[in-house]
Amino acid sequence: MLDLEKIQSIAQSYSAQELFAAMVWQRQYNEFDGEEVITDLAAHPELWASFLFSKPIFAKDEHGLSFGGVVDTLLAMANYRPMPESSIIHFIPYPADTLYILTESRDTIVTKLLDFGKKWKADSVEVCDGLDEEFSFRLKRRLSARLEGGLWSDNIQRDRDAVVISYWWD
Repeated sequence: MLDLEKIQSIAQSYSAQELFAAMVWQRQYNEFDGEEVITDLAAHPELWASFLFSKPIFAKDEHGLSFGGVVDTLLAMANYRPMPESSIIHFIPYPADTLYILTESRDTIVTKLLDFGKKWKADSVEVCDGLDEEFSFRLKRRLSARLEGGLWSDNIQRDRDAVVISYWWD
């Protein structure tokens, strides 16, 4: 059931980025520690422009794996039930396992964010700059165009190229 007054209050009080930060914060499993990830990102805002926490998105999705991740998330949210601590059943309210960070395409920044992947014990860390071998030529061209000058500044001559770094935990 949706509490519209609560939703209105949250929507007026928090940005989409803060809502995603809260979802990361509450997630703890295997080697993933959401509180540590958000604490590190909050301490280093100069390293990132935005981030998104979701199921993995695959460039080549012949088997519907990306859509399967969306379905898994929708089912988990639909079936979520708060359980007492004494229960052996515990539902995961938001079963994301992949963090995507949009950042400036600068070696010093990307290197620091790759180092965070080691600190956070991510099983896989990848940089997507639109030139990935797995992408078709058409998709490469489209992604490269979106990322080139993708981070805006007040002065168009200072717009910065962007990359996306993905972190995945099993």
